[in-house]
Parts: sequence; C-alpha cells; structure tokens
Amino acid sequence: MFFLGREVQTAAQQVAEDKFVFDLPDYENINHVVVFMLGTIPFPEGMGGSVYFSYPDSNGMPVWQLLGFVTNGKPSAIFKISGLKSG
Repeated sequence: MFFLGREVQTAAQQVAEDKFVFDLPDYENINHVVVFMLGTIPFPEGMGGSVYFSYPDSNGMPVWQLLGFVTNGKPSAIFKISGLKSG
C-alpha cells in the first residue's frame, strides 16, 4: 500500500485467514491510497481482493467503506479517500 508523499507500506496485520489490515497513521491528511499487488503470489483464478477504508464515526465506532478491488488482471488501483472522511 502506498500513500502519496510517503514510503510504501508493506506491514499488514492479518486479522483473518483472508483479511489483512494496514494502519493509516494521520489518515485525516491522506487524500489518495494506492493499492498494488507485487506479482509474487497471484490470486487464484477468477478471484480478487476487495479494498475497504475504515475510519471512526463520532462515537468511535468503525465505519467501513468499499473502495474497489484488485485482481490479477487489474493488479493496482488508486482510491480517493479524502471525501469519505468528511462525509
């Protein structure tokens, strides 16, 4: 995962067999997130990965927003998250 103006982030926390989470320090100041596969381990044929963004609501509860996906045929994507945080 890459944030414009920052180093590539590769330290994902595995929270389930098929789910990983990246911490976004100072997420309020991030406008776009770039997600890409390295190509070393492809998805199984016909599969892909959903990309979600989570931020706390006014009560501190997580709000999950689907951003999009990556697949072997579409191994990278840029997602704008700045509007999600204010809405």
